Amino acid sequence: MVAATAAGTQRRRNRADHITKGAEAVTPKRTRHAEPAPSDDLVQAFLTRSTRALGRIAEHMSRERLLEAVGEATDTDVLFRSLRDAAAIGAEIMPDQPDPLTDALLRGAERKRELLKTEGGALSGQQLAEHLAITTQGLGKKRDKNQVFWLEVGDGYVYPAFQVGTNGLLPGVREVLAAFQVDDPWMRVHFMLTGDSRLGGARPIDILREGAADRVVEAAAAYGEHGAA
Repeated sequence: MVAATAAGTQRRRNRADHITKGAEAVTPKRTRHAEPAPSDDLVQAFLTRSTRALGRIAEHMSRERLLEAVGEATDTDVLFRSLRDAAAIGAEIMPDQPDPLTDALLRGAERKRELLKTEGGALSGQQLAEHLAITTQGLGKKRDKNQVFWLEVGDGYVYPAFQVGTNGLLPGVREVLAAFQVDDPWMRVHFMLTGDSRLGGARPIDILREGAADRVVEAAAAYGEHGAA
């Protein structure tokens, strides 16, 4: 009897393991905790090559541009400024000719960084979940149902702070999200933080804060249609 009970327990465990492994096979990984940490020599090799490249870039930058770069708020901003200059003058990428593609990619990355820093920056899932008095799993369901603004950054998600109101989300956020015809989350955030001709040049987020959600919903529904901005 004991042996039969043990065998049944083991079978249930095997079935549970099978279900878990199956779920892992179809669920996208959002973290990389299993990856080994980089070795010290790999980190040093990266730093050596990066330092040499930045040195060559700095030699081609004017004194004024160098002063602007070192005056940036963060080390990452300094790097972006330097790389933008490298693309413009061809110092590191192509010695005899600027690289317009690299410059365009850097401009796009810089715009995303600016969006992340605008209107209070971005919140972690834990921070927004606590504000909404829900679990992070509940927040994930809201994200999947298109009920919050979110952005994919690296291996996870962040949530623009502009959507936060005194009690929960800013009134009208869900209605605006439901009205969008564009799926790109960065385009949606860009819409909210950029002046819109349908709103007399005002930013949708400002109109939403004034309580005119219906106007923002109408503008959001037309955003991205036939080249509309």
